[in-house]
Amino acid sequence: MKKEFFKQIIFERRYRWLRHLLLLAFYFVLIVWLDGNGRSSFRPAIDLYIFFMPIVLLYANVIVYWFIPSFLLKRKYLSFLLLYCFWTSISLLLIFLDATYLYSPLHGISMPHYSMVEMYRHIFSLNNFLDMHIFTMLLVFLKLFKYWYLENQQKQQAEKEKLNAELQLLKAQLHPHFLFNTLNNLYSLVYEKSDKAPRMLLRLSGLLSYVLYECNADEVLLSKEISIIKDYVALEKERYGDRLDISLNFSGDIEDKMLAPMLFQPFIGNAFKHGTSEQLGKVWVSIDLSVKEQQLYFKVINSCDSANIIRDAKSIGINNVKKRLELLYPNRFELQNGMEGDTYIVSLTLEL
Repeated sequence: MKKEFFKQIIFERRYRWLRHLLLLAFYFVLIVWLDGNGRSSFRPAIDLYIFFMPIVLLYANVIVYWFIPSFLLKRKYLSFLLLYCFWTSISLLLIFLDATYLYSPLHGISMPHYSMVEMYRHIFSLNNFLDMHIFTMLLVFLKLFKYWYLENQQKQQAEKEKLNAELQLLKAQLHPHFLFNTLNNLYSLVYEKSDKAPRMLLRLSGLLSYVLYECNADEVLLSKEISIIKDYVALEKERYGDRLDISLNFSGDIEDKMLAPMLFQPFIGNAFKHGTSEQLGKVWVSIDLSVKEQQLYFKVINSCDSANIIRDAKSIGINNVKKRLELLYPNRFELQNGMEGDTYIVSLTLEL
């Protein structure tokens, strides 16, 4: 709560007056301490602050609220430099005139008659320049820090929105791919007027509910993903019947683990679509998923005909899941896939 309040004071426009007041108070304490240190009274230092602060304040605000945003930040460096030198010279002259015709007479100080060279040296003295720039540099630092912070926040927000848009696009491509494969299975059974069609339709309705409603979340329970895998495999089992030998193994610390939805289905779908569906006779698929602490291990192995297999690298679903892994789990996953004899293996290691 306190952090948020200080953040509002520093960056919100409505607190600009408070920022300036705090900065003026700090500058007042600094000037009075530096000038009055070792003296019997702080009165001269306070008078100096009162007489010269309006000029310093005008000088600093013109630089911070006009020169910097209009020239420096727009990379008009030469214009900024020329205006800065001109405005600094005018302000130093105003301080000299203030000291000569206001401060000194009111305090009974007689000012000597300067020659042109002496007047030039007095106006553009290093002390006057530093006194005027202490406050200005503080204000410039705060202003530039504010610009940097807000620009950085905007970049982060833009990156976040871009990432979210990419993920939504990938999900939009992934879900239709999943549903297309499942509907193809159902169509085959309906076409054959199989008694399995109603049971398959019921399972499909559960999958549709998951895809349309629960997959909108950034993360889902791993146990729910496993349930969906089982339903999907059951649908494929209905399609292949006794011709399909399926092995499912889920082990380890599965409960309460969260992950992005629909990460495994494209690999499983491809095991059926690009492997078993193109073979005659007996086919098999093995699916293993285990969790040890925060490491998830997932492997799909399917029988395939190496002469006729359609490379899963060309699959929309596989390409999308790779992109999703790169976006959601950068440097936290390892994905390997390829042929080994008459089998195709996909292996995924993921840090949850």
